[in-house]
Amino acid sequence: MSKQIKITMNEKRTAVLKALESAKEPLTLAELSALVGEEVKTGTTNAMVTAGLMKKVGTKKVAKTVYVEVATYALGDTKAN
Repeated sequence: MSKQIKITMNEKRTAVLKALESAKEPLTLAELSALVGEEVKTGTTNAMVTAGLMKKVGTKKVAKTVYVEVATYALGDTKAN
C-alpha cells in the first residue's frame, strides 16, 4: 500500500520510469544510471517508491571492484645500521 505523497516529476524521474517500463527484469541503480545517462541515487527513487510509482522487488549480486589505500615503500638508507 502506498502513501499519498505528492511527487515532483522531473526529467530524471521520468527517464527512470521509462527505463523501468522497457526493462525485461528489475534493474539496479547502476543499471538505471547507465540507461538514463546520469547517476541515479536513492534520493531520486525513495519518494517514488513511497508513492508506489516504482517498487523494490529484491536484490541482485553484482561484481564490484573495491579500491583501498595502502602504504607504498621505497629503499631507504641501507647504511643506517
